[in-house]
Amino acid sequence: MGISLRLLQALGWCWLSIGAFAAPLAMIAAVEGAGEAARGFALSAAAGVFLGGLALMSTRGAQAPADIAAALRLLLYGWVSAPLLAAPPLIAATGGAGQGVFEAYSALTTTGASVIIPEQAPASVLLWRALLQWLGGFASLVLAVTVLAALDARGPGLRRSILLTVEADDVFTNFGRVIRRVGMLYAGLTATCACLLAIAGAQPFDGLCLALSAISTGGMTPQSGPVSQWLPAPAVIMLAVACLLGAWSLVVQYELVTRRRFMRSSGDLRAMFILSLAGAAAATIIAGPERFPAALLDAWFAVTTAGFDTDASIHLPAIALVTLALIGGSAVSTSGGVKISRVLLLAKRAREELVLLAHPSAALATRFAGRPASDAALLSVAVYALSYPLAMGAGALAIGVAGAPFGDAWLMSGAALANAGPLAGTDYGALPNSVLMALIPIMIAGRLEVVAAAAALFVVFSRD
Repeated sequence: MGISLRLLQALGWCWLSIGAFAAPLAMIAAVEGAGEAARGFALSAAAGVFLGGLALMSTRGAQAPADIAAALRLLLYGWVSAPLLAAPPLIAATGGAGQGVFEAYSALTTTGASVIIPEQAPASVLLWRALLQWLGGFASLVLAVTVLAALDARGPGLRRSILLTVEADDVFTNFGRVIRRVGMLYAGLTATCACLLAIAGAQPFDGLCLALSAISTGGMTPQSGPVSQWLPAPAVIMLAVACLLGAWSLVVQYELVTRRRFMRSSGDLRAMFILSLAGAAAATIIAGPERFPAALLDAWFAVTTAGFDTDASIHLPAIALVTLALIGGSAVSTSGGVKISRVLLLAKRAREELVLLAHPSAALATRFAGRPASDAALLSVAVYALSYPLAMGAGALAIGVAGAPFGDAWLMSGAALANAGPLAGTDYGALPNSVLMALIPIMIAGRLEVVAAAAALFVVFSRD
């Protein structure tokens, strides 16, 4: 469980970032007369700046290489500690420590399950939730192309990218470079989406919160109820486009923006559209053609794992939406789930196995995105795919023991694991704290894509 100087340094930057973002919101909360929230923001700012500054000062000049074990510890310690620093304003808004802590973890992991009624919360708290989702999405992208890419040595390399080259002997080497590259594109996309949402008819504050939430595929909204009830139709369409940008590979978008070329990809964007159309077609068969537009949006928000609700009427059952979310969006995106690239690779391999059963002498080699996939890569993908149903079952058991009904426990576990909390259709504010606490490790495991979470736990609790 040792913490190296480089690991402490990286954690220091995480803590300092939370404090720096909380500081101006303390003033905003004070101006709007939300005294309790203002004190919560002040506490988050003071704790984040103090702990982050102390960690950075005590590790100044640290140059020792950071290996994979340190990277895995960073994943776990970062996702566990940062929400605790962000929780005080949310505790003030919810009136309970358990609910406030749950809200912080849900926001930072971009799960989107909320216990807060937006109309009863100060604007500063709603903006803080949106910012936490945005920061969580940004952290996911940075870690995907640094720490998680370094773990892909035996896998298909879905996270390896032109953004940087990961150095095996020091995984933390390129943090600064990737933060600058990813940050500029991520912030630019967010600002563009906020402007387009406002042009499409959204109120400026709602548009800002929705842009922060959509680009991170978080799913929290500044108003209660389905978005179609308080957002103009053009803005709902723009919201879907923002979710697309969040769930689509940032590497592909980086190539488009910086080099004006469309790099060869695995077809995950096409697959996301096909899944959404299939879900909408199923709803049309069940409920009639008039349900197609809303059902298409519901399926799209599920596949991207944003989980926004578009209409009060039910178009697709919750289990279908959660299943779509568990498939997820692209690798190197803010979406949760197994990632559609892995599902496509497994489907391709399954098809080849069927061909071999019919023609045993056939010579087949699995190729993916124009590259041959080794047996080790296929095994890695199979392990990822298998880990999700196992984690979902363990999560459902934990949630059931904590006091939730069996059927709801499975839905909540799947939605939390896919980081798409709203899709469970649960009133999280009515759940006991025991259930909310049981959901937190599931949300973290989903954000770390399960296998990395298991590896991090192994490293933390094993001897060096």
